[in-house]
Amino acid sequence: MTDPSAKPESLAVVAVAGSAALFGLTGTVAALGPDDLAPFAAGVWRSVIGGLCLLALSTWRRMPVTAYSLRNPWILVGGVGVATYQLAFFEAVDRTGVALGTLVTIGAGPPVAGLLDWFVGGRRPSVNWFAGSTVAIVGVALLSGGSDQADTTGIVFALVAATSFPFFGTACQRLMADRPFLPSMTTVFGAGLMLLLPLAVLTADDVLSDGSALVTVSVLGVVTLALAYVLWGIGLRSLSVSVVVTTTLLEPAVAAALAVIVLDEQATLALGIGLALVAIGVLISARSGRTTVRADDQHEVDGPVA
Repeated sequence: MTDPSAKPESLAVVAVAGSAALFGLTGTVAALGPDDLAPFAAGVWRSVIGGLCLLALSTWRRMPVTAYSLRNPWILVGGVGVATYQLAFFEAVDRTGVALGTLVTIGAGPPVAGLLDWFVGGRRPSVNWFAGSTVAIVGVALLSGGSDQADTTGIVFALVAATSFPFFGTACQRLMADRPFLPSMTTVFGAGLMLLLPLAVLTADDVLSDGSALVTVSVLGVVTLALAYVLWGIGLRSLSVSVVVTTTLLEPAVAAALAVIVLDEQATLALGIGLALVAIGVLISARSGRTTVRADDQHEVDGPVA
C-alpha cells in the first residue's frame, strides 16, 4: 500500500532543493554587482531587505507576527542565529576565499543539524542520513577545489556560521509547533532584522548612494533570501532539520554550475564528479523520513490568523 506521507515528503524535498538553487544564485549575483560593494554590507542589507519582504508577505497573508507572543525563547535563538550567520559567513569568505569558506560552512552544517535533531528534537539521525551526508560533503569538497588560504580565524568564522544555520532552522521549526510556517519564518528573520538594523544604518552610504549596489542587494534580499526561505520553510515544516540542511548542500553545486555557465569559469572533471556526488548524497539523505513537528497539522498553514 502506498504511504500517504510519501507525496508531501517528496514535495518538501523539492521545495528545499528549490531554495538551495536560489541560495546558489548568491555568489553569481554578487559577482555581477559592483566591485566596491563590501561583502559585509551586502550580507547585512540582504538580510534586512529579505526580512522586510517576509514581514510584508506575512501581513498581506493576514499572518502578522504580532499575533504571537514574542517572549518565546526560540525567537531570540533564531534571531541571533540569523544575524550571526550573515556576519560570520561573509567574514569567513572574505578571510579564506569563497571556496574554503563555503566548504567549511556548508560541510559542517549537516553534523550540527543532526546533533540538534537528536538532542533538541529527540530524533536520532538515520543511517540513510549519515550515508547521504557523507557522500554529499565529499561532493562539496570536490566542488570547492584547492585553496591555500587556510586562515585560522576565517575557518573559525565559517564554523560559527555552520552552527548558526541549523540553529535558526531549529528555531523556525520549533515555532511551527503552534503556528503556520510563514509567520514562524518571518518571526525569526524579523528578530534577525532588528539585530542587524544598526549595522545597516552604518553601511547605508555604501548601498543607497550607488544604484548598482542597491539593485544587487535588492535581488539578493528578495530572491536569495525572502523567496528562498519561503521554500525552505515549506520543507522545514515536514522534514527534519538534518535532512533540510543536507538537502541545502545542493547550494554549492548550483553555485559551481552557474560559475561555469554565467561567469565562464573552467569546467573540470572534479566539478562534474562533485555535482554528481552532491545530487546522489541528497537523494539518499532525503529518504530519512519526516519530522514530527506539525506533520499532521498542515491545514493551519494556509489559514488566516484570527
